[in-house]
Amino acid sequence: MIVFIIAGGKLNPEFAKGFIADHSFDKTLFIACDSGFESCLSLGVNPDIVVGDFDSISDDAYKKIENTGAEVIRLNPIKDDTDTEFALRLAFKRTKNTDEIYILGGTGARIDHTLGNINLLGLGLKHDRDVILVDERNYILMLAPGWTLELEKGNQFGKYISVFPYAGFADGVTMKGFKYPLHRATLEGFNTLTVSNEIVDNFATIHVAEGYLIVCESRD
Repeated sequence: MIVFIIAGGKLNPEFAKGFIADHSFDKTLFIACDSGFESCLSLGVNPDIVVGDFDSISDDAYKKIENTGAEVIRLNPIKDDTDTEFALRLAFKRTKNTDEIYILGGTGARIDHTLGNINLLGLGLKHDRDVILVDERNYILMLAPGWTLELEKGNQFGKYISVFPYAGFADGVTMKGFKYPLHRATLEGFNTLTVSNEIVDNFATIHVAEGYLIVCESRD
């Protein structure tokens, strides 16, 4: 099963339709977060579950939610997590560890929500789940200590590959097959050393020995 969480941020409908079609299998689970339901309508998708405090959705849209027959989980607006985090934790409970989870509509608009959603990639690692944050220009994931990511030239999401040490530190970072390779490097925050690298070999790998590494595949 593939899980699509449709958050309330900026969403390019044309891109999202294509991405969902390319990554859907026989079984999919759609979870809409609050105003993400309206994005679902623009995609022609009836979500299976709609969660939120519904503080950013119109009365007409809420009536449409009820008419879809979706499971509705209404949240208290005074809470310690975002609607997207609640949706992600719900996905952990409702699906298996082998199921990938994509968050769309999780970037753009408010930068605080974008940064918060990048944090949620680490929550996926803690639950041994693959969680990926996607928009029309970026494909963002996080590597845990000891992990290696392999990328195929010409088959990557975007031409530009950037890595960032999460929480300001990552050690033993090795990047092979890139225009600017690294070998067991220590990465610290507050610089742009590892922004906009490019794959030059047929295959490239990124490895982190210690710490967590954010990996962004981006395109113009």
